[in-house]
Amino acid sequence: MARVRAAVVWGFLMAAGCGARTELLIDDQAELENTAGAPLQMHCELEGNDARVAGIKPDELATLDGADFVVGRVKSYRWMLQKDDCDAVVKDAELELKGANARVVTFKPSHPAFYHFTLEATDFTGHKASCKLEVPVEGIGMRVELCWDTSTTTDLDLFLHNPFDREPWLAPGSVTVAQGLNNTTCNTSNAVAELRYGQPRVNWGYPDSALGACNTPGFDGFLSSGRCPNPRAADDNNQSIANGTTERMQLDNPLSGQTFRVMVQNFSNGVAHPHVFVYCGGQKAAAFDAPATPRNFVSPNPGSFGTMWRATDITTNVDASGKVSCTALPVASNAVTNDDTSF
Repeated sequence: MARVRAAVVWGFLMAAGCGARTELLIDDQAELENTAGAPLQMHCELEGNDARVAGIKPDELATLDGADFVVGRVKSYRWMLQKDDCDAVVKDAELELKGANARVVTFKPSHPAFYHFTLEATDFTGHKASCKLEVPVEGIGMRVELCWDTSTTTDLDLFLHNPFDREPWLAPGSVTVAQGLNNTTCNTSNAVAELRYGQPRVNWGYPDSALGACNTPGFDGFLSSGRCPNPRAADDNNQSIANGTTERMQLDNPLSGQTFRVMVQNFSNGVAHPHVFVYCGGQKAAAFDAPATPRNFVSPNPGSFGTMWRATDITTNVDASGKVSCTALPVASNAVTNDDTSF
C-alpha cells in the first residue's frame, strides 16, 4: 500500500504536552483547568498497511475511530468527507457516511481509491485541532466509471473495447445500436446481469471471479445466475433500468500489456457533461472530462449513432503478485466523432 500523505492543522498552540487518550466527560472544574495546557495532538499520518484504515473495500461498510487519530481529552468529534469523482456528480451516489459527529464514523465507499476526510476534534476548553486523512480503499483489476450531470434525463452509454483488435464499435452496416452490438465491446446490453436486445453474453476468454466478487451494488444482479463473469457491467443508467447513478465496468483479471479503449456514446442526444474515471488495483489511474466539442455533447446532426467520444486507452500491467496497475491516456486522434463507429 502506498504511503499516505497527511496535513495537520492546529487550532491552538501552547506548551508541549500530551494528555492520556480518553473520551470520558470531565465533571470536575479543577481537573478541567489542570488539563487546559495540554493541546490535542493529531496523529493522522498513515504508514504502509496501517491497521487503523486497513481492509476497506468498495460497497462494504467500514468504520473509522477518531480515538485512533487524536490524543488528549476530546469533548467532540466532527468528520467531513470530500465527495470526489462520480460521488460528486450523480444524484444517487452510493457513498454513505453516518455518525459524522460521533467518535466512530461509519463509511461505505463506492469506488476503489483514496477518500479524503477532515477530522476535527474539540477539547473541553473549546480549542480545536484538525487533520486531513487520505483513506485508502482496496480494489482489484480494472474498473471504468462513467457519470454525467444530467443522468436523470439524458441517456449516455459506456463501452469498453476488447484488447485484441480494432474492429468498429458497432457492426458494419448496422443502422441502430441494438442491431450493431457484438462481442467486440463490453457494453450495457451484453455484459449486464440481465442481457438485452437478445445479445449473447460478452466473452473475451477471461475466467469468472468467485461469486462473492459480485456481491456489491450494481453487480449483485449476477448472484442469482451463480456466476461473476469478466468483464461485467453494472446497470444501464437509461432512466428506466437505473436513474441518476454511475455506469461501471469491471474486469478483475486483465493480462499484462493489454490495451482497452473506452468510449462514451450519447444515445439520446441530450445535453450532458460526461466524466470518465479509471481505477486499477485500488488506485485512480486517470480522470477525463467531457470534450469541448460538440457543445453540451449534443450532435447537431446525430444520424443513427450521434456523438461518440473515445475517452481513453488503458494499458494494464500485472506484477508477480498479480496486482494490477495501469496507465490511461487520452485518445490522440479521431477521439470525438458524429455517426462514425470506427475504432
